[in-house]
Order: sequence, then structure tokens, then C-alpha cells
Amino acid sequence: MIFLKKNFFVFIILVFSIFYIFSAWLADDAYITFRTIENFHQGYGLRWNIIERVQTYTHPLWMFNLLLGKYIIDDLYSLVLILGYVYSLAALYLLFLITKKNIQIFSLIFLLFLSSRAIVDFSSSGLENSLSCFLITFFFYIFYLKQQTKYFFLTLSLTLSAMFLNRMDLIIPFLALAIYIFFIQSYKDKTLKISLKQGIIGFVPVILWSLFALYYYGSFFANSVIAKTNLGLPQVQLQIQGFSYLYHNFSHDPLTSIVIYSTLIYTIFSKDKVNKILGLGLFFYLIYLINVGADYMYGRFLTVPFIISLCMFARSLKLSIKQSDCVILLTLPFLIFNFYHYVVRENLNATIHNFTDERSFYYHTTGLIPTLLGKNKSIEYHFKETRYLIQSNHNEPVELGTMGFNGYIMSKKNPSKYIIDRMGLTDPFLAVHPMGYGYWRSGHYERLVPTQYVDSVKLYKNVITEKNDHDVLNKIWLISRMPLNTSHRFQAIIDHNTGRISQNAKHAFEYYPYVIDVSYYINRNQNIWLKPNSMEEPIYYSK
Repeated sequence: MIFLKKNFFVFIILVFSIFYIFSAWLADDAYITFRTIENFHQGYGLRWNIIERVQTYTHPLWMFNLLLGKYIIDDLYSLVLILGYVYSLAALYLLFLITKKNIQIFSLIFLLFLSSRAIVDFSSSGLENSLSCFLITFFFYIFYLKQQTKYFFLTLSLTLSAMFLNRMDLIIPFLALAIYIFFIQSYKDKTLKISLKQGIIGFVPVILWSLFALYYYGSFFANSVIAKTNLGLPQVQLQIQGFSYLYHNFSHDPLTSIVIYSTLIYTIFSKDKVNKILGLGLFFYLIYLINVGADYMYGRFLTVPFIISLCMFARSLKLSIKQSDCVILLTLPFLIFNFYHYVVRENLNATIHNFTDERSFYYHTTGLIPTLLGKNKSIEYHFKETRYLIQSNHNEPVELGTMGFNGYIMSKKNPSKYIIDRMGLTDPFLAVHPMGYGYWRSGHYERLVPTQYVDSVKLYKNVITEKNDHDVLNKIWLISRMPLNTSHRFQAIIDHNTGRISQNAKHAFEYYPYVIDVSYYINRNQNIWLKPNSMEEPIYYSK
């Protein structure tokens, strides 16, 4: 028993390492950021296509981790897997500290951690989730255990800033609590001046980054955020997808959903004011997910509320031995399933409808074990588009619908190759246009690509004849391609951030012809968006 207590966390590291090694993989989306990192290290700056400044990543803090880490570990694949492992393990250790090193309580927390497919999948993946989990647990560690320290408000504010910079929407569950801590509670404790002073200082990194992004990229928001919020779809359709995401995640990964919803119910009946405020934050986060149409990756955006739930459990759980045994018995089947799923079974299948098990889809290409054994499928032949890209004319711009692997391959083989992104995620011109009519699913909002726009890219000259779009391209290129202090660039930035450019793009979008084979999509049970007042009535289908 004494040996177990002394070596308890060593045992935790060992078990987590087994799960991590067998589950580790990288998502295609991670390679979008990789291209920016490679271009920077090759001297082109923080750019995706090297001739234009476009923020194609939504996680500046995670990006800087990779940017600096590459100076130490040149291979980005190895770097992100190491970072994912370190941040996830650090999050576990902070959870251990939050329980005040209570082995019984932490064992339950750890059991829940490994029983969540969302957590296990996105502890690696190359995305920012592992850093988000670490920042969340660090926030709770400071809040629960360090309130009496001199720089409590500064540390908490810096942590909130780091969350915002790691992903803007990561701050949503903590907004209500931040207002309570920095204003209401500090006023009651007569520390309002200190909280405001330290809070403002801690917020400086957000201000500095926002000013840099506005000056360098022309927008506070990442280009992918602009593309995913400038759709033209009725809000109710995104909400349907959001509810559908939560429903399908419950089927795909029930334990993660059960823990989140149990926490919400617990906060309603809790007498602790802080728990109620945190419950309100969780509720706001889920409402946000619903309103933006959530995501297409199972579990990715549920890691945040799940880790928050574990942090609250780590502080609040007070179980008898019988109650503890009961929870273990209920959770054990999920853990056994995950052990079988990640460690024993090799056959992976991913059905692509509106939502996808991304790890299953990409594991045979980017999984750690297949890569170490030399049995992984080549990235270059994962998509038909990739083969087309490699075989295309060396200097000719190419139009594609998948940006991760393809962009990264070109950053290595031919950095000057210009890729037109039909989704608009990496293309500032297409991002300000509404989504094209036809098939869509969350995170995949394909744009209509005007032929004259492609010609303009090839000729390095605006040849678009439609008046509104001609003006849109002029201003977008002024922002993204011209020298930073070019005359009229700042006015174009103002037009961009006040919505004038996107308004012109919307008018131009209505000018282009509309042709679609409705039966093709209906027969495949896919989401469809048709032009209002067209020959066909608008049709929506949510699977």
C-alpha cells in the first residue's frame, strides 16, 4: 500500500502512455497550420500561400508552440505528438493536485479521463485540444488552490488570455465566472482595484495579438472563422446541425456526454454559488455550439466541457467507499471498450455523413503505431486530389477542396504553388462570399469559384468583370498582398471589419449562375441548401 502511494503517479503515467501510444494520430486540419509553420521557417512569414498574408489557423498560442518547437524538433509530426503527450499528462497532474492528491478521487477522475473517446482521440491529433485541456486544468488549479497568493488575479487573467489565444471560443464557459471573480467577489472582498489592475495587465497579450492580427492580416478573426460564419444559411439550419451533433455524439461516445450533462444537472441543485456559475458557463458553451452548427469531428468540441466537468468533480466529489465502487463498476465497461478499441483492435472504419470519426478515417495514414512500423498509407495518396496536385503543372495555380495534407506537401515540394481553397478556409476572397448552393455539412461550406477569379490568380491581375466582385478582389488583395503600409490599405481593413466587403461579395454572389442536380443529393440523404425563389423550393435534410 505504501509502495502504491509513493509510486501512484508513475503508474498513472504508465497507463496513460499505453493509451497515448496506441491512440496517437494527426488530423488533416493540423497540417493546415503545418504549412504556415514551414513557410515561416523557410523565410516567407506567417503565410499559407506565400504571396498573401492570411491567418488560416484559429489557435495562435498553439501555432507559436509549433513555431518555436520546430527550432528544437524539426519534424512537425514528432513535435505535435510530443506536445500533445506532455500537455495531456500535465493536465492529469494538475487534476491530481486539485484533488489534493487524494488517490481514491483521482483514480475515478483518471478512469473517466481514459473512458472518454473524445479525450483519448484529441489528446493527440495535432490540434490545440491538449493545450486547451492543460489551460483549463491550470485555471482551476489557480482558482481552487491559489486564491490567497499575491498575484492570484494576474495569474488567472494571464490564463484566461492564454485560453483566448489558444481558441477564442475557449473563453465562453469562463466568462460568467471571470465577471464574478474580477468584479463581484473582489468588490465584496475590497480588492477591486487590485483585481482590475492585475486583470488588465494579464489581458495585454490578447490586446497585442489582436493589434498584430489586425495590422498584419487585416482582421481580428482568423480567415477560417470568417469563412464558417459568412454562410448565407438560415440560422435554424445550423441549430439543427448543432443539436444533431450533440445527439450523435451521445451515440458515438456516451460516457463523455453523460459526464457533461450530469455536471449540468449537478450545478442546478448545487448550493455552491461558484458551481452554479460554472454550470451557467457550460450551458452557454453548449448553446454556442448549437448556434454555430457545432463541428463534423466527433468529440472535438466536447473535450472542453468534459475537462471542466472533471475539474469540478476533482474538487467536489466526496464519495464513500461503496459509492466509489459503484461509480467504478459503471465506468469500467467504457474503459474496457476503449482499451479494446485503441490497443487491441486494428480494424478502423469511419462512416462519413454529416459527422465523422476523424481518427478512424486518418489513423492508417497518420497513426503513430502504423508510422513506427512503416505500415502507414502514404499521405500523398490519401486523396485523389493529392495525386492530381502532384501531377499538375509546376507553376499553375490549382483549385482543391482539401487543404491539410495537400498544402503541407506543397510547402515541402513547391512552396510557391498557389492553392485555391474551395472551402474558403485559406482563401480570403472566397471566405467573404456566401456558401455555394448544394450539399453542405458542418465545417465544410464549399464556395462557388468564379472562372474569372481563377484567371485573376493565374495572371496576378484582377480580370473580374462583375462590378461588386471586382471591388471585393481589389480590396482583399490590397489587404493581403500589398505592403503593410500601402496607401488605402487601412481603409480596406476598415471596410473588411465593418462588413462592407462581405456585403459587396453577397451582391456579387447573386449574379453568378445557379445550376444543381437536386436528385443527386436527395438520393444520398445529404444536407442541401437551394437558392430561395428558385425553380426548386429550398430543401433541408439533416441526418
